[in-house]
Amino acid sequence: MADNLKINQTQDENLGEYGREHNEKLQNLSRSMLAGLYMLVRSVKMYDPENAVFEKPLHQLQDIINQIIGKEGRLELTGVKDSYYLNGMLVKVDLNSIENQRYLLAEMRAKDVGGITLTKPVTVQELKNFVWIFSKEQTTTAEEDGLQGRKLLNMRVAKFSKLKEKLNKDMDTPGDQKVDRKKYAMTVYARAVFFLQKYLESVRAGKPIGSSRALRLVQDFVDISFDQRTHFLGMTTQKREEDYLVYHQVNVALMCIVFGAELGLTKPQLRDLGYIALFHDAGMTTLPEELATKRGALTADEKTTVARAPLISVRNILMEKGFSRSTLLRVVTTFEHKTDYGTAVRDARGNIQMIIPKTNLGVYAKIIAICDAYDALTSRRPYRDAYGPEVALMLMWTEMRQKFDPELLSVFMRVMAIQPIKVLSRRQQQLSVSGL
Repeated sequence: MADNLKINQTQDENLGEYGREHNEKLQNLSRSMLAGLYMLVRSVKMYDPENAVFEKPLHQLQDIINQIIGKEGRLELTGVKDSYYLNGMLVKVDLNSIENQRYLLAEMRAKDVGGITLTKPVTVQELKNFVWIFSKEQTTTAEEDGLQGRKLLNMRVAKFSKLKEKLNKDMDTPGDQKVDRKKYAMTVYARAVFFLQKYLESVRAGKPIGSSRALRLVQDFVDISFDQRTHFLGMTTQKREEDYLVYHQVNVALMCIVFGAELGLTKPQLRDLGYIALFHDAGMTTLPEELATKRGALTADEKTTVARAPLISVRNILMEKGFSRSTLLRVVTTFEHKTDYGTAVRDARGNIQMIIPKTNLGVYAKIIAICDAYDALTSRRPYRDAYGPEVALMLMWTEMRQKFDPELLSVFMRVMAIQPIKVLSRRQQQLSVSGL
């Protein structure tokens, strides 16, 4: 981020129709409302809405909705792509609730429901009439005021078909929405920087704060960049030398997400990859300043100290509550991304002739290794100036080639909009084509 970045000001900007600033209380109410809707829509596939099993959930949902209306003066819930927006604010669900949200979106769209709008308190009967739309016995789609014989009074249903048409038109029309999307991306970037600053401070103090709060930031990065993969790579050029490690980790996370999307990873995979990348070098913050900025070669003792940094990153992961398959993946990847892809076989002149893979590294580790090296090389450090993109990639393909999967590195060059033909010699171009 530029030196004059004002994080708080950026967070308070008006981000347009689909990008309102974060409000934690409204987020909690929104998540509770979606959870209630999900449970009711699932239940109506098995039970009649008049069944007593619906009584308590309907009253709970009524209370939540009316709290939102009392707080906001209105309630407008809209499903946009894979997410929900409440009154223009992206609803950020927990990892465990993502599949539930997808189910609810699919069921609503199957009934041509794109969202709901209320400006007055809702009644239990009205909610019951709305739930009838999703009954397994219901074969017709609802109109704006609900089903025939089960009309909605204060609630209005937005037709998904009309909403989709409007969204497609907005996406095809350059203008304010595109600008707002960029503003929102910058806001998420600023929040990630702010969070990493606090996280690394806690690591240096020996009491790392929980990293799970960053999951929502990573999910935002995924949602923002998934359909416009290279559009947001320009943010990774913004960095400050004095906060190198903070910006480096945010930049690597964002590059990994964009790169991973180009490789065809799914959104859940991109979220996991970005989350791991965001903390991949956290242990480096414990190194003495004079060691982190030292000019020239390191001594044997200094190399040992630097080598311990990944262990500190892993220790922080293991200190967090709970242990799952995701935790194990984070631990393994944090270790593996520091491992060279293979061993270089050189000729008499020292030129690399081929690379012999040493081990079967995970794809997340190989992606992070490439993005980590590229951002490090293109960043200014106290002991050297930043390399340009072309020079950095040339160094990665020649002097550092044993560190990376050559096929992934070739793809990375394309993602960064830098073609190997502009960087490499004729022989190197031939090697690139052959995959060596």
